[in-house]
Amino acid sequence: MTKYLIVTLLALMSTQVSANDFSFDEPILPKPVIALTLDYIPATSDMYGITIAPSHYDTDYANWGYYIGYARSKETDVIVEEPGEAHTKDTQWRFGLSYTLLPKLSLYGGAAAYSSEYTYTNNIVPLIVGGKPVWETDKDTTWGAEIGLRYVVGKHLSLGAGYNSATESAVFSIGYSM
Repeated sequence: MTKYLIVTLLALMSTQVSANDFSFDEPILPKPVIALTLDYIPATSDMYGITIAPSHYDTDYANWGYYIGYARSKETDVIVEEPGEAHTKDTQWRFGLSYTLLPKLSLYGGAAAYSSEYTYTNNIVPLIVGGKPVWETDKDTTWGAEIGLRYVVGKHLSLGAGYNSATESAVFSIGYSM
């Protein structure tokens, strides 16, 4: 009799027996969401952009998502010796994966390609009527990584902050999740 009592007590006290509750209901998985955000990157010159970040629609990978973003700066004039002209422009592509840590908080990380473009004239103007100077362009692309957090406030407001090693600066995002 004591043998059956001990076995029954051990079975009732076992955490594995009580942790594996049986249910006919389907497991609750996060719903697919897409976020459209406006980005600010305070690099050498301020860049503004847009990012699209959908979560995965496959229920086997419901916590995973991905993103792609593009940002660019305004064309900035550079002071050079007359009659020369010059300007700079920065652009950046960002892409990667995100993982949902909590229902409204996700971690993202990926790659970034930062391009800095310097366009200038060579101070040589053809001696013909309507002659225009010859423009030359130097383009430098730097690859880097980025990591950050994205949080959904309320139902639809999405806020994000991260660090980008290609520009060695922060990335701030605000947007709409649907």
